[in-house]
Amino acid sequence: MRFDDAKAFWDRAAARKRFQHQLRTDWLRAHLTSIDILDCGCGYGRILRSLVDAGYLGTVGTDFSAGMLARCAVTNPELVPRLVQADSRSLPFQNQRFDAVVAFTLLTSMPGDSDQLALMGEIRRVLRPGGLVYISDLLLNDDTRNLERYQQCVKEFGAFGVFRLPEGVVVRHHSEEWIRTLTQGFNVLEHQRFTVTTMNGNSSTAFQYLGRLQNK
Repeated sequence: MRFDDAKAFWDRAAARKRFQHQLRTDWLRAHLTSIDILDCGCGYGRILRSLVDAGYLGTVGTDFSAGMLARCAVTNPELVPRLVQADSRSLPFQNQRFDAVVAFTLLTSMPGDSDQLALMGEIRRVLRPGGLVYISDLLLNDDTRNLERYQQCVKEFGAFGVFRLPEGVVVRHHSEEWIRTLTQGFNVLEHQRFTVTTMNGNSSTAFQYLGRLQNK
């Protein structure tokens, strides 16, 4: 799916989609003492709101969807100064700008290997030495419905777990092995598997990962 098509989908979907992944502020408090956080792919600002309420007053949110940012501006107008429209593959921030980067359900919405690798490269670039990455996203499922659509789409997209939703947008469920590849260069601090309700109301296996950037 072309980048412009994906962006158009999220602009249209902004007003009606809901996300359920919960922020573990206890994880952040245990491993982070500073307040400069990037909420990368902040959508309509649900996690951004939680971070600011938890006292992380240096938090900034980015999203490529003008529709998502507009919804955030309506529901949380006080967050507007913190919002930046940006492509997560090329973030408009200087090197070592943040102490932590949060990416909730961002990987699933940019399903290509190269896009995900570019995202993680940008996360490493904008993190200060010893900075944290906090990822919450979807894993491969083993039920019949999901296995059938993974198999139907593997030839088209070249990766098992990438598939097209009925609305037309392409998304991805991830193997643990691929997540380990994406998070190379980080030391695992916290990791949890759980079940979450997706934006379309279905159950999916999910994970949360907190890692610290290794010193070079």
